[in-house]
Amino acid sequence: MATSKETFISCLRNEDHEYLPMFLRDFTLGMDVTNVRTIDVFTKEYDHELSAKCVKAFRNVTEQDAVVGCVHSPAFNIEAFGGEMKYPEYGIPVPIKHPFENMNDIPEISLEPRGKALGALRSYSLVRAKMPDVAVVANVEGPLTKTGTITGMEKMIMCLESENDLIDDIISVCLEHTYSFLEHLDRNGSIDSVFLASASDNPDLFGPEIYENFTIRWLKRMTDRIHKMRYPVIFHPHGTFTSPGTEKVFDDTVRTGIDGFQYAEENDPRKIVSMIGGRCSVLGGTNIVPTILNGSEKEIRDETLFHINACENADHVFMCSCSLQRATPMSGIRVMCDTVHRHNGRIV
Repeated sequence: MATSKETFISCLRNEDHEYLPMFLRDFTLGMDVTNVRTIDVFTKEYDHELSAKCVKAFRNVTEQDAVVGCVHSPAFNIEAFGGEMKYPEYGIPVPIKHPFENMNDIPEISLEPRGKALGALRSYSLVRAKMPDVAVVANVEGPLTKTGTITGMEKMIMCLESENDLIDDIISVCLEHTYSFLEHLDRNGSIDSVFLASASDNPDLFGPEIYENFTIRWLKRMTDRIHKMRYPVIFHPHGTFTSPGTEKVFDDTVRTGIDGFQYAEENDPRKIVSMIGGRCSVLGGTNIVPTILNGSEKEIRDETLFHINACENADHVFMCSCSLQRATPMSGIRVMCDTVHRHNGRIV
């Protein structure tokens, strides 16, 4: 029987696979499973051993086929570029100062991982060692999403309106920082795929013109460069791609060469499958809000089965709608996972 890692990667590459793989993209929920404080993981140096323990504990509960290799946070970018984070004792780390929010010129900075990002790299390596048969996915940001993290959304919006050259310069620096992080993971043999988390790469947010001019253009470059490292690329933009008039934007997205497209909330998965037409894999599933947060057991099972059935003619990796954070009810996660496992003929 194929391993979890083999099944996940085969599905991404549109190859034969034995069952429906599952990847839940946990960021911080593993800390709830292990009942540790946020500030215990996000120490000054970042506790990579505790991070890996949280990742493994969540995987033990879910039996998913792929994991992010660390307890994830914007801190790896914010602090590397000189910004500041807030770390609630049991909450989710949040930025309180974006590095470039008051700058009109890009300062000289080191693009090498440093600070907590170094701890994250160690966590990825430890997760790989602890779970060799599970796929490890590098979670990094899409072009406008990382730029918005570094500049703050208000400044990025202003620059998109009047300073396109500056945005391009910032994107270039941000992505060189991303490539440096990925190259370290590659040298360590820590990952099997790359996930581009892209909430702000969103045609609903900025309009299709900006999406085409910035996201599509830079996404193609990112995909080409990551493919040279031999890793499949998953792209997860927010926004609606299945409403009338969005066909070209969606088609241009798939044409960048991505290996997987994760649809967000408010999309019709049946139409996503139809528009992709087998050109790449489809990732998606149950909505976190409101279904996992507030839904009954029946509502969670029904919605999970809806997504499974809607994507049955695609190379489908089951995911919930976005990343998982602390305080997401584990009872709902267990119902969702049980539904997927039963579909696969497994009782976990």
